[in-house]
Amino acid sequence: MTGWSMRRPPSFDEELARWTLGEAPELHALRAALQKVVAERLTDAADRQDLTERLTIVATELAGNALRHGRPPAVVMLQRSDGKLVIDVLDTGRESTPAVDDRRPVGGLGLVLAQRLAKEVGWYPTEGGKRVWATFEMA
Repeated sequence: MTGWSMRRPPSFDEELARWTLGEAPELHALRAALQKVVAERLTDAADRQDLTERLTIVATELAGNALRHGRPPAVVMLQRSDGKLVIDVLDTGRESTPAVDDRRPVGGLGLVLAQRLAKEVGWYPTEGGKRVWATFEMA
């Protein structure tokens, strides 16, 4: 696994799903929808239960951060890219970089969890904020 860096995610072959979230209670629906997509569309994934759990935790944390620190809506995309899955979250917050220091006395550990559970993580600025992404091996 590599650490957080400013770079774009791998180009995707297919967008599997997209969700637009306006407030934190919608994170529950995001988790359920992600689980359904993985169960229905990713039958070729090895250890689907582990993949689903890691993917759901990371997607929820990244989307939660986007809602907490940004301005709604947050857009979450699940993409397939050359044997990998990519969670890509559009964050329209005021901060142009993610806060990834796990030694901070205040705040959550969502980005630290993403680093530990995903294969690769990164971010890049956009005109209205930033995109934060993570990749997962399907095999």
